[in-house]
Amino acid sequence: MTAGSPSETTERGALSAVRARRSWSKVTDAAPTRTELVSLVAAAGRVADHSALRPWRLIELRGADRERLGAAIATAQGDDRPSTKPLRAPLLIAVVASYRPSEKVPRWEQEAVASGVAHVLSLLLDEAGWGVIWRTGHYTRDRAVAEAHGLSADEELLGWLYVGGKPANARPGRRKPIDARALLTRMPVPLSPVDDPAGPDASNDTKPSEKEASKKSPGTTSAKTPKASGEKKTKNAKKARKKAKKAAKKAKKNAEASRAG
Repeated sequence: MTAGSPSETTERGALSAVRARRSWSKVTDAAPTRTELVSLVAAAGRVADHSALRPWRLIELRGADRERLGAAIATAQGDDRPSTKPLRAPLLIAVVASYRPSEKVPRWEQEAVASGVAHVLSLLLDEAGWGVIWRTGHYTRDRAVAEAHGLSADEELLGWLYVGGKPANARPGRRKPIDARALLTRMPVPLSPVDDPAGPDASNDTKPSEKEASKKSPGTTSAKTPKASGEKKTKNAKKARKKAKKAAKKAKKNAEASRAG
């Protein structure tokens, strides 16, 4: 790749956008138009998508839409008054995982695609000059909230992108540095017998003692050690010599008795 080529320029732009991304919890009342938003959504939809199922959709909430969401959140939490949380930004983008029937692509992978779209869209919005923060909550999976968004039985809400203008004097929240060397690792390689610090017999570290080996369990047999086998041979040899000596003595006695007669 030559310096200054279109590909390198694009990579630099993407890298800069990712490094500059921050979450903006406070934004102004300014917001991108629908036309601007459609263009960014089209680009965000180019995330990796196994089998191109497009298992996602986005819902934009503006004006009174946010108030209806506040009422749904209150119902989910058992509150008497509508929640004012959705009023923190002029534009909310609901992120929806729309699961498609597939034998190859499981639900978790389809949800990952929807999350990828939301993340890329937040990067594009930030690069375009808008303040963004991805908000969730335990009520995202509540029925009242799902009904307010018109979700079907095969859809789940993954949260909202709160979008607005970046305040002139405000600073985005800080994030701790990423220790990339600790998070980027290699697959472990099994040790060979030679490299294993415990030695080639490390797998046989539970050898039974000679005393335990000599014990026999009912219905089982154990191999005889060379020492035990040698001791038995010596004992048998002694018995044979003693028996032969006794037989010779008896034969001699019989012979003497025969001559005397």
